[in-house]
Amino acid sequence: MRLTIFGATGRMGRLLVRQALDAGHEITAYARTPAKLGITHPELRVIHGELDDESAILEAVRTAHTVIEGVGSESAATRRIIAAMDSAGVRRFVVVSTCSAPDPQDRPDLKVRALVRLVRTAAPRPWAEVRAAAEAVRASGLDWTLVRVARLNDEPATGDVRAGYYGHGVVGLSISRADMAAFLLGRATDGTYVRAAPAISN
Repeated sequence: MRLTIFGATGRMGRLLVRQALDAGHEITAYARTPAKLGITHPELRVIHGELDDESAILEAVRTAHTVIEGVGSESAATRRIIAAMDSAGVRRFVVVSTCSAPDPQDRPDLKVRALVRLVRTAAPRPWAEVRAAAEAVRASGLDWTLVRVARLNDEPATGDVRAGYYGHGVVGLSISRADMAAFLLGRATDGTYVRAAPAISN
């Protein structure tokens, strides 16, 4: 499968690129600073571009089967990626989000509510951008999945990922970047959670 990954040079993004290559996929990694990726592979293509470079974004998604977006709190970039996918006829979009983006299937959860309140107070712009990006994804006509997390850590992969919705007693607050990368890759390739926004944790 041909996958395009935005946010490929972050800590989770590099793990995702490596896992996807190890699984035999063809990867296009979009990077503002390609040197940060630190991975070479015959099936890896790196496109250098900024998140406001519409032509480079279009080139990155043009031949993809699935796009995975992990740029986080940049809603304008998310909208440009959606526009490029529409132009290229690419349907599947798997997007990293956070617990700041609510879902109708969530129930009240005191710990999640406290964390979101803290983020909104300490970092109001990223909080607003995450929500705006999620709204843009939901409003698109794509086959999207929003993968929501509360906290990421650098623990080794466990293979134990819980997916569901906040307030149901299933999902916790923390997940390793390696396990999140594996979950994203799984959703990119198996077509589950289409037009849904699961929260995940270890």
